[in-house]
Amino acid sequence: IAAYSYETHEGAKEAKRGPLFDEHIPFYLSRLDAQVKNNGGYFVGGKLTWADFVFVGLLDYLNFMTKTDLVEKYENLKALKEKVLAIPQIKAWVEKRPASEC
Repeated sequence: IAAYSYETHEGAKEAKRGPLFDEHIPFYLSRLDAQVKNNGGYFVGGKLTWADFVFVGLLDYLNFMTKTDLVEKYENLKALKEKVLAIPQIKAWVEKRPASEC
C-alpha cells in the first residue's frame, strides 16, 4: 500500500493499482476477516487484544493512503472496527483528537 500511495510517477502508480486492489488487498483482508470470524469477533482468543487495537489504529491511515474504506466489504473487520471505536475511552479520544489529513 505504501509503495502505491507514495509513488509519484502517475504511470507507475496506475500500474501498481490493479494488482494492489484486485489481488493483494483482497488476499490479505479476506484472511484477516476469516481470522476475526473464527475467533469470536476478535483477532485472538475471542477477546479484545492489542492485535485489535493495532489493526483499527492502522486502518485509518491505510484508508487515507488508498482513498477508500478497506473494510467496507469485510463484515467481520468492519464490526471489529466499530466495536473498538465504541469503547468509551477511545470514542471520547476520537471525538476530541486534533484534526488531521487522515
